[in-house]
Amino acid sequence: MFEGLEWRRAFKRAAVLIGLWLVSVYVFSTAFPEYFDLGLDSRAGVVTFAVNTVFFFFFFAVLTAFTERSKKRRLAGSNQRKGDSGAKAARRSSVSGDEEAGSSDLKGRHNPNTSRKKATRRRRR
Repeated sequence: MFEGLEWRRAFKRAAVLIGLWLVSVYVFSTAFPEYFDLGLDSRAGVVTFAVNTVFFFFFFAVLTAFTERSKKRRLAGSNQRKGDSGAKAARRSSVSGDEEAGSSDLKGRHNPNTSRKKATRRRRR
């Protein structure tokens, strides 16, 4: 379950996110003290704020590590599928020469038999 996770990158991103969160809390508490009161005047308020910060740091680090791993796996899978089908289609089209390619060979690729100029001329008539 925890194989292939990049913890260093996840901790860096979580640190940046928590830093932005702390800056935004400071800005809002300074700009709007009557609306954005965190109760940081007492010791209990500071401890609660610090505990919340540490909790969210680790939460975002784990969340970032798992999302990065799934993104990397998804990209590797799609690149592998694209690389295989594109290479096979190129080999088949180069071997077949001027023969007509089947519809499966051109699936997901630009159709070379269409012309935008022809379509524009037909619409003008």
